[in-house]
Amino acid sequence: MARVDELVTTIVESGFSSLQVIADFDRTLTRVWYNGKECETCHGIMDNSSLMPAFFREDSNKLLAKYYPIEIDPKMSEEEKIPYMIEWYEQIHELIVKCKVSQESLEEMVSSSNARLRDGTEELLSKLHSAEVPVLVFSAGMGDILEQVLRHFNVYTDNVKVVSNFFKYNDKGVMIGFKGDLVHIFNKNENAIHSSDYFDKLKGRNNVILMGDSLGDIKMAMGVPQPSNVLKIGFLNDKVEERLESYMDNFDIVLIDDQTMGVAGSIVGLMK
Repeated sequence: MARVDELVTTIVESGFSSLQVIADFDRTLTRVWYNGKECETCHGIMDNSSLMPAFFREDSNKLLAKYYPIEIDPKMSEEEKIPYMIEWYEQIHELIVKCKVSQESLEEMVSSSNARLRDGTEELLSKLHSAEVPVLVFSAGMGDILEQVLRHFNVYTDNVKVVSNFFKYNDKGVMIGFKGDLVHIFNKNENAIHSSDYFDKLKGRNNVILMGDSLGDIKMAMGVPQPSNVLKIGFLNDKVEERLESYMDNFDIVLIDDQTMGVAGSIVGLMK
C-alpha cells in the first residue's frame, strides 16, 4: 500500500501538466450493470440491435462461447491465448462484413442500446478536457461504435484519441472490412499508435493513470515515451474468486464490481 500511496501523491503533486490518462473502453469506461441488467459492450450493441440480421447474433454468440473462456483462462499463458484471440477477431470481422452494415445505422444502434458510462465518467473526462490532459482510449472492440458512444454522451473532445479496430466503407457507406492492423486484447500498447501528433502531446507527461478490466490492459502504457509513474487501476467485473490473485499481482488498485469512476475521479479531483 505504501508504494501506491507514494505513486498517488507523486501524480497529484506533479499536477495536470505531467499527466496523461490511458483507458480501456468496454467495461472500464462503461458500466457492466445498470438497474439489474447487463449493459452492452461495443460488440453487444451490434449483437442486440434490431438493425442487424438474426444470423449475426447467433454466430457471434457461438464464437463468444468458444473463445471467451480461453481469453480469461488463468491457467493459459498469454502466448498460448494469442492465436485463439486472432482467430476469434478475424471470424467476427468476417461476420460483420457479411451483414453489410451501413455507416448511418451506427448512431441508431448506439442510441437504442443500453450502453452506459460508469457513474462519474462524464465529470472525470470533462475535468481532463478542461486541464488539457491527453486521454488515450484503447480498445480491441469496434472503433466506429465506440466513437459513437463517446459522442452520444458528449465526451468525445479534442484531447481524446481512440485506437481501435475501425471499419472500412465503400462509396455507398457500407462496411466492407477493417482498416490497418488488428488490435486484439493482448497487443494493446502504445506501440500500436503510429500517430506522431499524439506523441507530441505527451512530451513531459511522465505520469500515467492507466485503467482497464483485463490483464491484457496492463500493457497499454508500453511505448509511452519515458513514463516514470504509472498507476494501474483494475476493474474486476466477474469471476472474482478465480481472478482476484492475478489482478492483485498486476494492478496497483483493484476495484471489485464497482460501477463508478470514483477512485480516478478522487485522484484527479485533488490535482491542480
